[in-house]
Amino acid sequence: ILIVIDGCRPDGIQQATTPNIDALLARGAYTLNAQSVVPSSTLPCHTSMFRGVTPSRHGITTNTWVPMVRPVPSIAELAHAMKLKTAFIYNWEQLRDLASPGSLHFSYFTNNLGEPEGDVTIARVAIEYLITAQPNFCFVYLGVVDIVGHRYGWMSAEYIEQIHIADRAIGILLEGLEAANLLDRYFILVQSDHGGHGKSHGTDLPEDLTIPWIAAGAGVKQIGEIKQPVRIFDTAPTLAHVLDLSSSEEWEG
Repeated sequence: ILIVIDGCRPDGIQQATTPNIDALLARGAYTLNAQSVVPSSTLPCHTSMFRGVTPSRHGITTNTWVPMVRPVPSIAELAHAMKLKTAFIYNWEQLRDLASPGSLHFSYFTNNLGEPEGDVTIARVAIEYLITAQPNFCFVYLGVVDIVGHRYGWMSAEYIEQIHIADRAIGILLEGLEAANLLDRYFILVQSDHGGHGKSHGTDLPEDLTIPWIAAGAGVKQIGEIKQPVRIFDTAPTLAHVLDLSSSEEWEG
């Protein structure tokens, strides 16, 4: 299960009330100093996350998708090719292009980014599907933190409170999985795509590039803080390893 909190700075997590993220930190492996890519915008960052390469290779440099001249497979496409059950549950529609048509068994989108509880709605849909269908790979995207950052500013009181709400959404997932005796069966990776500064992001500033990367659950050694460098394009090969898939030769992570 890949959970992405859009625009979530690690120091925002440290300031917010996040008991569920804290529980994942305590029982897994993590870094609060992982690095994203430039431009540190949502679609370029997610494309690097899913396709294991930098923007200079995949060519997505804005939040508008364009066909790749030299296609690079995403983790969702590799999983589907090996007959694994894949799912996307998200509230920012441009992420549909992270998987080619026909690569998903289940896809749920609703545009509720203007609602403070929008990510909670996403989590409720996700846990119902996870329990009933038990997919091999499920991407859960929580997008409201980024919207609040743009509206009120990164590290504002409103932004910190929205991280708390995102943590509640993660709690819905964790509690539901535990109740269904599925928590120990899933590898869970919680991360962000980028940070932010002021009311924006997209630059090479450390505030924009530094992201959390937290792994817990099935197959994860409880080693605490990861000392080695972690990049956002390491996510795809990490998930491929967990799913017992061969990494693409194109991937840089």
